[in-house]
Amino acid sequence: MAKMKDFTQGNPGKQLLAFSWPLIIAILLQNFYNSADTMVVGKFLGDVAMGAVGCAGTITNVVLMLVTGMTQGAAVVISQYVGAVQETNVKKTLMTSTYIIIALAVVFGIVGLCASSALLDFINVEGEAKVLASQYLRIMFAGTVATALYNMGYVISRSLGDSLSPMIILIFTSVLNIGLNVLFVAGFHMGVAGVAYATVLATVIAAVICWVIIWKRCPMIRPDRTSLKPDREIGKIIFKLGIPSALSSSTGTLGVMAVQSMVNSFTTGSLPVMAAYAAATKIEALVTYPMGGISHGIQVLVGQNVGAGKFERVGQGLKASVKIIAVYSLLCGALLLFGGRTLMSLFTATEATVGIGYKYLVIIAVFVFFNGVSFTLRAVLNGAGDSVASAVFTVVELAARIAGAYILSGYTPLGYIGVFLGTPIGWVITSGAATARFCGGKWKQKRIVKSSSVRTAQES
Repeated sequence: MAKMKDFTQGNPGKQLLAFSWPLIIAILLQNFYNSADTMVVGKFLGDVAMGAVGCAGTITNVVLMLVTGMTQGAAVVISQYVGAVQETNVKKTLMTSTYIIIALAVVFGIVGLCASSALLDFINVEGEAKVLASQYLRIMFAGTVATALYNMGYVISRSLGDSLSPMIILIFTSVLNIGLNVLFVAGFHMGVAGVAYATVLATVIAAVICWVIIWKRCPMIRPDRTSLKPDREIGKIIFKLGIPSALSSSTGTLGVMAVQSMVNSFTTGSLPVMAAYAAATKIEALVTYPMGGISHGIQVLVGQNVGAGKFERVGQGLKASVKIIAVYSLLCGALLLFGGRTLMSLFTATEATVGIGYKYLVIIAVFVFFNGVSFTLRAVLNGAGDSVASAVFTVVELAARIAGAYILSGYTPLGYIGVFLGTPIGWVITSGAATARFCGGKWKQKRIVKSSSVRTAQES
C-alpha cells in the first residue's frame, strides 16, 4: 500500500510545512493557470475582452464552488476515516462521492448554461463585453464535469495525504494551458472562445492524469464489490458536511458577483474599472492565495487528529499555521506594494487600467494577513466537522463585504475605492468571529467518526 501522510504523530508545525509546500506551489500554479486566460486576452484582444473574461470567470466560479463544496465534504469524511484506520469506509466514501459529484456537475452545468445571460445582466455586463462573456460561459459550462472531476481528484489526493501529485500535475497542465491559450488566440485567432476551449481541454487532460496517478499510488481508494454501490449512510454524511461547504463556497462567490456588479457600475470609457478589477483580482489570487496551501494542509491535519481523538494537536497545528501565514503575508504585502504596477502591466498597457488596479492591490497588501487567518480558521472548523459554523462565517464575511462596499462607495466620496475596501472589512470581521468559535471549543463535539479504534504508529 502507498505511504500516506500520518498527521496524528510527530511535530504538527514541521509536518504542516512538509505537507503544505507542494500545495502552496500547486495553488500558485493553479492561479497562474487561471490568470493565463486573462493575461492572454488582455494582451491580444484588449481591455474590453479582458473585463468580459473576468466577469465570466466570476459566474463560472459560482457553479464550480457548489460542486467543490460537496467535494470538500467528502474530503473531510475521508480524512477522518483515514485517521480512524477504516479503509473500507474510505473506499465507500470515494465511490459514493464520485456519483454525487458527477450528478451535481451535470445539473449545475445545465443550469449555468440556461442562466448565464441573466447572471451577466445581474452584474451589469452590457454591450460587446456581454457578447464576449456569453461565448466564454457557454464553453466553460459545457466542460463542468471535467472541471468537477479534476477538482475532486485534487481534493481527494490531498485528503489521503498526498500533496505532491497535484503539484506535479499542475506544472504540466499550467504550461499546457498557456501554450494552448496563445495557440488558439494568437495563432488560430479564435478570440475569447479560444481561451475557453484551451482551459477546458487542459482541464480534461489534468483530470485524466490526476486520477491515473491516484489510482496507481493509492490502493486504498480502489473499489471492491462492497464499495461500488452507493452507501446511503455515508452519502448522508457527505451531504451533511458538503451542503454547508457548498453553500459557503458559492455564497462567497455570489458575494464576489455582487461586488463585481458595483465595480462594473463605475466603469466608463475613460474609467476602465472593470478591466482593472479583472486583472488586479487575478494578481491578488496569484500572489496571496498560495498561502491557502497551509489552510488546505491544516484541514487534513485536523481531520485525521479529530478522527483519532487527538484534539490537542489541532491547536498546535493552528498556531504553527498562523505563524507561517504571518511571514507569508509580509512577503505578499511587499511584493504587491513595490511590484504591483509591474504586475498590472503584464495584463494591459493602458495606464488608467494599471493605476486603478494598483490601488486595489495596495489595499489587499495591507490586509492580506486577515484573509489568511479567516480562511485557515474556517478550514480548521471544516476539518473538525463543524461545517455549519464555517458556512455561517462565510455568510458573515459576505454580508460585511457587501455592506462595507455599498456604504463606502455610495455614501462617501471614495467611489470605486469604497468597493475595494469592502473586501478587507469582511476579512477582519470574520477572523474575529471564527477565532471566538475556535476558542469556545464547540468544534470538538462535531467529530464524525465514532470509533474505539486505537491509533498506533503505522504506515498506511
